[in-house]
Amino acid sequence: MKKNVFVFLLFAFSSLIFSQHNQLNSYSKATYMLYKNYKSLKKSGNKVIDSIGFNIIKNDTLIMIIGYKEKGVKVLYEEKDSIFLERYKQLVFNKKYQNKEERLKPTMKIWKDEVKIYFDKSVSKYNSKKLSEFIHYLDKEIDSLKITVVKDKDKSNYFIYSISDTNEVNLDARIRGNDGYYLLWNNKQNIYNCSLKINEKKNLNEEQILTYLKINFIRSLGYFYQELGNSDCNSYFSICKSDKKEFGKKDLEILKYHYSYGICKGSNIETFEKNHKDAKEALKKGNTKFYFLHNE
Repeated sequence: MKKNVFVFLLFAFSSLIFSQHNQLNSYSKATYMLYKNYKSLKKSGNKVIDSIGFNIIKNDTLIMIIGYKEKGVKVLYEEKDSIFLERYKQLVFNKKYQNKEERLKPTMKIWKDEVKIYFDKSVSKYNSKKLSEFIHYLDKEIDSLKITVVKDKDKSNYFIYSISDTNEVNLDARIRGNDGYYLLWNNKQNIYNCSLKINEKKNLNEEQILTYLKINFIRSLGYFYQELGNSDCNSYFSICKSDKKEFGKKDLEILKYHYSYGICKGSNIETFEKNHKDAKEALKKGNTKFYFLHNE
């Protein structure tokens, strides 16, 4: 019995290859690939592949090949409705207010390695305790995101410090203003270091300080933008002021989706939208499964 499964292969975060697997008696394993992707793969010279035939399925010409082995982890494509995706694109890619002339367009950024947090002695016990509890909650709820608190600064990649009326020393000059964070990431858009500054001055009460701390921490997990004119003013991602800010189910859903492997990592908005379009079209053609193949 022939089982057709379309597979999305991620090359340099953006190129797409669809394949269809068949278990054949005459071959140990053969793969179907779209003709345009077959040509691209042959042209690249990176792989030695042989064509042994072709097939036409729903107006798509598929080339049967051998000598090609997929590498990576296959994860089922995660479908989301248009309302969620539009919100996600605003938070990750700043879609609504993005400058079309902008040379460096926003890309999807994640922490791939474990986030190891160190609290400077300038941070109050209350804030370090409350944020540690929040960190434990996120670590438990979000797959593929590992967060821990460490006691040795040299073993950390996330440094948290504060300024107050008695301590005006700014331990990271890259962070301007009374609070905020500064991220570093590599060319694969993987975040690997962060400094976060807390404003513990007396013009704010304890709960306000903690709320701003949590909001900045959440944003630093993906270099997220904020929402303007969001109907849910209490969201951690909303820029509007509210005394009832809370990290709700919808905010958690954004983080879970961002760290799920059912989407393409490190992409820009054009690639993100094209990936979803191609995946949805493949599913509409009657294919019951669609995968992303992630290189490890």
